[in-house]
Amino acid sequence: MQFNSSKFNEDFYNTSYDDLSTMSFRTENSTQANISPNKGRCIPNYMKGLRYIEPRLTQKSIHVQYMTWKKYHRLAVVYAFLDQLEKEYPAICTVVVIGKSVHGRDIKMLKISNTDATNSGVWLDGCIHAREWITTSVVTYIANCLVTQFHCLPKYLTNKDWHIVPVLNPDGYVYTHTKDRLWRKNRSKFKGGIGVDLNRNFSYGWGNNGDEGSSDDPSSNFYRGPEPFSEPESASVRDTILGSHSTFKVFLSFHSYFECIIFPWGYKVEPCPDYIKLLEGGIAMSRAIHQSTGKTYKVGSTKDLTYFACGTSTDWSYGVANIPYCYMVELRGRKHKFKLPREEILDTCVENWQGVCKLMEYVDKTS
Repeated sequence: MQFNSSKFNEDFYNTSYDDLSTMSFRTENSTQANISPNKGRCIPNYMKGLRYIEPRLTQKSIHVQYMTWKKYHRLAVVYAFLDQLEKEYPAICTVVVIGKSVHGRDIKMLKISNTDATNSGVWLDGCIHAREWITTSVVTYIANCLVTQFHCLPKYLTNKDWHIVPVLNPDGYVYTHTKDRLWRKNRSKFKGGIGVDLNRNFSYGWGNNGDEGSSDDPSSNFYRGPEPFSEPESASVRDTILGSHSTFKVFLSFHSYFECIIFPWGYKVEPCPDYIKLLEGGIAMSRAIHQSTGKTYKVGSTKDLTYFACGTSTDWSYGVANIPYCYMVELRGRKHKFKLPREEILDTCVENWQGVCKLMEYVDKTS
């Protein structure tokens, strides 16, 4: 069949993002999209080199609530989504419990890999801060795109071992759904307060700059904990990355709501050794995001664009784990802060999928 690019572009831009979301995994009614290497066909995407899947739809009875990108989901739905990907795509998907939370909940990671020994590693995590729900949406959307389109994606995406943790702070995430929507920390108990800011609990730069970069007060939202890696959630990141057989090239931790792409350092004002390279990679992401939806994400070091942040996962992954491309991606949105409306979920997912794709292309070209 000859592809008519002008007709496709017209059809694509006349299609709502809601329609695209149901194409990639499941709808919320009784329609299921069965997508595999021999089911469905690839059709060119509006960005060169990437593709969407046009699935064949079959009817199945549905007994649980499935993942969509039209609303936010509870932890059980997120974890069921990971398990379902592993079940339907066992050749490339593995679900691993990388640790337990303070309250004993699993911290689940989806690994996506074609098992090529030459692959480099990529890390993506969401909801290290419990109230930042949009991060879980974005991370699961990226996972879904990778898995369901894997056989027709460009090499710069398939030559990676993807390590994806949609909810790094499961106790806090559950608490935001049941008790306090704006809770930030985990749920450790201390004299004088509850919870550690997990993104101040990593060892590199931990405790620097006094109260300007974190806090020693357990009642503070920025409490760094009694010592580096005192919390099982942050320790699970350390142990998984340092214990992996993959050589990691990219570390992406998703946050909200500053709409920017930031990189080390956060604990001091001096530029990191690879400042220019990290700036160029961030700009590549930002441009792809803007081309996708028109949204502008600023790019710069953590201290330049936000404030001192000491003991962060990005400083640790760059300074200790020696991962060359480390970014904290601050998602939408400034207007609504942590309560981003569900109507903006899919746009945010789509733009960041394009940004991540462009970063992977940049990393391969410069390596």
